Amino acid sequence: MIEFSGPIPLSIHPFYWVFTAIIGWLFSGSLAGMLIWMGIILVSVLFHEFGHAITAVLFKQKARIQLVALGGVTMYNGPKLKFWQQFLITFNGPLFGFLLFCIATVLLKFNWPLVFTKVLLATQMANLFWTVMNLLPVLPLDGGQLLRIVLEASFGVKGFKASLLIGAVIAVLFALYFFLVQAFLIGAFFFMFAFQSFDSWRKSRYLTPEDRDDGNKEIIIRAEEALQAGKSEEAKQLFTQVREKVSEGVLFYTATQYLAFLNLKEEKREEAYELLLPIKDHLDDEAMCLLHELAAEHNNGQVVIDLSTHCYQIAPSQKMALNNARAFAILRQGKLAGGWLQTAWQFGGLNVETLLQEEAFEPLKGDPEFMSFIEDLK
Repeated sequence: MIEFSGPIPLSIHPFYWVFTAIIGWLFSGSLAGMLIWMGIILVSVLFHEFGHAITAVLFKQKARIQLVALGGVTMYNGPKLKFWQQFLITFNGPLFGFLLFCIATVLLKFNWPLVFTKVLLATQMANLFWTVMNLLPVLPLDGGQLLRIVLEASFGVKGFKASLLIGAVIAVLFALYFFLVQAFLIGAFFFMFAFQSFDSWRKSRYLTPEDRDDGNKEIIIRAEEALQAGKSEEAKQLFTQVREKVSEGVLFYTATQYLAFLNLKEEKREEAYELLLPIKDHLDDEAMCLLHELAAEHNNGQVVIDLSTHCYQIAPSQKMALNNARAFAILRQGKLAGGWLQTAWQFGGLNVETLLQEEAFEPLKGDPEFMSFIEDLK
């Protein structure tokens, strides 16, 4: 990682050079051409990102730039920004790119050596192309961010959700177009953008206005940073603070799951169970598997059954299969109980005769469907 300090810190990831070298080679087919294109891309990306960063600094934000594999990212934090300020910060990236296009266009009016003329032509076309493409209303492109800002400013959370869906549809259309003209690399990128936007739209179903509040998001970030630094108690206080400020939505579900795992770490399994149970339909995979385990401990067979198939697909184990078998047995569903017991037996080391002495399986000894599975295990 190459890093430069200053009013606007800059860091360049090693994969940035790999990615730009590939692009340079594809455009030129020679080592010299590749190096020239790497220089053109570097100048163009920096021009674009400094458009974002300088504008952010003007609005009293602390900005920093990272050049990563797929391009540049400008991050900033500071006082809460109004929507028009967010719009200008976002818009000035493409504007600076267009300015570089204009500079190259003016310089081309003079007589230069052939090599320099070719560099200016490449700079001109690259920045015009990228400026136009980057203004398409597709996230995470700047055009998608501009659409998101306008719609969110006008319609709140509904506008934010709409921007994701609109971006996904437009990205699919562009992906299909580029595939048809055999521009497969660009088409693949737009297909990836479409998937990301659609996935974000699907997950935004439970998004609330409080989730879009910068103050609440800042608390979550601080809590996660404290957790990564090993400051569990500080993290716990911050996650609790989030739950006190919001009563539902993505941030509430996120903070609750973190708190459940922190309680688990402290062997407070009852507290973890009580945290997860009310939001069982909003859990990520890891938290869902934890709730499945805790529900089995609390003899909550219905919750175990509700989560049985999905959790087993995520993290199959003999213990999970046995918990599923017991839950179905308690509810007198012999066929499913037997099926899960057979699944557990396949892991090996299971004494079926001893297991059948458990209270959960006792009522099923007269169930022909259940016993047909047991006969296969003997």
